[in-house]
Amino acid sequence: MRPLVKIVPSVVLVACVVSGCVSPAWDDHDYGLKAGASAQAVASNVEIVRLAVRDHAELTSPYLKSLLTQAVEDIGNVNQQFGGVQPPSDVSDRLRTQVTDLTTEAEDEVQDLLIQVRRNGLRDPAQAETKLGKLAEKLRAIEEAHR
Repeated sequence: MRPLVKIVPSVVLVACVVSGCVSPAWDDHDYGLKAGASAQAVASNVEIVRLAVRDHAELTSPYLKSLLTQAVEDIGNVNQQFGGVQPPSDVSDRLRTQVTDLTTEAEDEVQDLLIQVRRNGLRDPAQAETKLGKLAEKLRAIEEAHR
């Protein structure tokens, strides 16, 4: 009987960790709130990156690399967390696609900028700033629609 007492807590812990990968949304409103919060978090990161790209000449390369690295990690974490939320309906499925398409695009764009900075510097900062601004606007629109 003793070995079972030692095993049960481990089994319960593993079950909790595995089941913790997916969280439910109780209804479309709840899912919309989660989508809005995710869009807000990614939009904030995109805006920070946009400002850094705009003012890149005044930043040191190590600082810019660090900022972009952190933004990629933060956006990736939001993508992972929101991706684990189960959409409760077809309407939420469409919202999920809309949000994840934009947040994935943001993550890819910031990752690309990080690669550029690590290699030879930003290729076209003005174009990157414009693209980041448009992404942030789209994300903010989702945030506003789902408060």
